[in-house]
Amino acid sequence: MFIFGTADDVFAMAVRIEENGHQFYAAAAKKADDPAVKKLLEDLAFMEESHVKAFRDLRGQLPASFPDAVWDPEGLAEGYLQATADTHIFTVEAASSRLKSANEPLEVLNMALQFEKDSVAFFLGMKEILPDVSGRGEIDKLIMAEMDHIRMLSAARNQLIASGTTTAIG
Repeated sequence: MFIFGTADDVFAMAVRIEENGHQFYAAAAKKADDPAVKKLLEDLAFMEESHVKAFRDLRGQLPASFPDAVWDPEGLAEGYLQATADTHIFTVEAASSRLKSANEPLEVLNMALQFEKDSVAFFLGMKEILPDVSGRGEIDKLIMAEMDHIRMLSAARNQLIASGTTTAIG
């Protein structure tokens, strides 16, 4: 069994995930009343936008002779990546719907944390199924950046909980 047809398809999925994250963070920042939460969400929107560019650049650097498909005789990698992509909470529609119903900054931060965790899982799987390419080091850097987003969001979440802040969103 082959996975997604081409490595280009996998990079296209990564671009879409990051675009969705950027859109979510930008919309959430507009809705946020708490200045610290608003700033964090604006910063994350900017970072996700830079990840979009990085994945587009990596996608553009795929050599013409790059394998058209990745061998996966039992379909395990394909199943893993497809399940991860299918259950990723940040489709534009799902994120928009969930953001509309979020009334507290804590809800938004929890959604963002789940998005970042899903992204790390997807990108780790993506890295493992792709043949050795010059972009693997860059993918590692992007994974580390997503992990840093988790750290930032967790710190903000912990601060909100510790302060008892219940400032409403939007």
